[in-house]
Amino acid sequence: MSNDAKTVSSGQTVTQAPGTVASAPVTPAPLRQSKHDELRLLVNSRHPIITIETPEEERVEQVLLEVAAELAVPLYTWSVTAGLAKAHGAPIYNTDNPEQAVANIALIQGDAIFLLKDFARYCDNDRVCRRLRELAEKFRAERRSIVITAASLQLPPDLRGDSVPIQLGLPTADELLPVVKTVLADMNRTQQIPLALDISGITQLAQNLVGLPQEEAMRALRMCILARRRVDVGLLDAVLDAKRDALRSDGLLETVRRDASFADVAGLRRLRDWIAKRKSALTPEGRRFGLEPPKGILITGVQGCGKSLAARSVAGEWGYEMARLDAGALYDKFIGESEKKLQKALELAQKLAPMVLWIDEIEKAFASAGSSGDADAGLSQRLLATLLTWMQDRESGVFLAATSNNISALPPEMLRKGRFDEIFFVDLPSVDVRSALFALHLKKRARDAASFDLPALATASEGFSGAEIEQAIIAGLYTAFAQKQQLTTEILVAEIRGTQPLSVTRAEDIQAIRDWAKTRAVPAD
Repeated sequence: MSNDAKTVSSGQTVTQAPGTVASAPVTPAPLRQSKHDELRLLVNSRHPIITIETPEEERVEQVLLEVAAELAVPLYTWSVTAGLAKAHGAPIYNTDNPEQAVANIALIQGDAIFLLKDFARYCDNDRVCRRLRELAEKFRAERRSIVITAASLQLPPDLRGDSVPIQLGLPTADELLPVVKTVLADMNRTQQIPLALDISGITQLAQNLVGLPQEEAMRALRMCILARRRVDVGLLDAVLDAKRDALRSDGLLETVRRDASFADVAGLRRLRDWIAKRKSALTPEGRRFGLEPPKGILITGVQGCGKSLAARSVAGEWGYEMARLDAGALYDKFIGESEKKLQKALELAQKLAPMVLWIDEIEKAFASAGSSGDADAGLSQRLLATLLTWMQDRESGVFLAATSNNISALPPEMLRKGRFDEIFFVDLPSVDVRSALFALHLKKRARDAASFDLPALATASEGFSGAEIEQAIIAGLYTAFAQKQQLTTEILVAEIRGTQPLSVTRAEDIQAIRDWAKTRAVPAD
């Protein structure tokens, strides 16, 4: 068989036989190098206690091993099951007890790094806390650091002044790439699963796994390979689906399939034009011209008129991934946890870039922030401050698409110019748009729109929203089936006349929304 030359990111050319994975050197990932440098700087600058909140324990240990080797200092690790031990060495006798472990650390001479796993939970013990404070005082004069890590940690107040937190963050595509290559090579060798992806395909595979912790990403990859028994282009979509399932179980961000575009939307001409123009800023030509990447839009209006569908359509038009932030899932009974959840979700969104971040009914999360804060002890205000800071400082690549049914409930600082690129108002559909909506929904249900009197349906449905038009068609299908006949214009008109739309039952509320939007928002249609 002939060999194919493949070029990798380091600029070297590597000979790769078909069905194998190149083992070429990989350029260090910028984020990983940044965390590596940050840890090295903290140790060199005599920070006695460093905390890392992450479930990726093995990844932390690997980075610390690299830092320790670079600084030529030993790395010691501790866990309650194994005790204290030099990396890859035998444990020191009787050090599984937390207080005894700290006492032994005090006896070890010379520069060193000590990784204490899940140790924060033992720091509430007065003697353990006191010993750590005494160690911190000594370590300030030496190049000795204690690194405490756990999936979730909270140090007692006495220790917080001596500690500095560091965020490891989720692995980037560049970090995942060498691990993905290792897994593919292992599956090829042990399972005889053929490889039909080139270097660009493998790189895309790593990109599709971004957003998951490293071990979880590799488990998802192995599961998809074993289920399919081949590594080909189809694997790219398979790992995306696996990632969506994993993120959905986390409860913060739910990745949404890119299954909508403005071809599925009737009306909203101005919004369509705005999105089409901003797409040019995503191209190399637009960036060279100096176009600023769009930040986001807020879509408000009458319920059932397609706000959520319009937000989802942005991802389809631009070819972006999309994730929905569940505002209700942010709230936690423990102080500080809600803010952490939001920060984690926003960090994850940045990792998944380029993407559209969709916050549906945003007023549900931040409405109380516009009041004194007594209703929830200021939690909404703190969450709002976290979101606004991110909106101001975030890198390009995440487009925020928020929807609101009651925009007047939102605090004014969220609505000021610059937070969103534009605020669009979606009103009840006009007669022409209602006709187009009937055609769309009839076609969706395998009915020939030309066989219906669309102008008559549009006239009969005055004041109906898009959702109410869809429900009228669904109800009409049930009626036609019960009467053992095909769906007709007459059946649909009867269903429409038997329905009281929202514009009638809540006329005052809708008029209030319209009055607000007259001077504060751009009509979407």
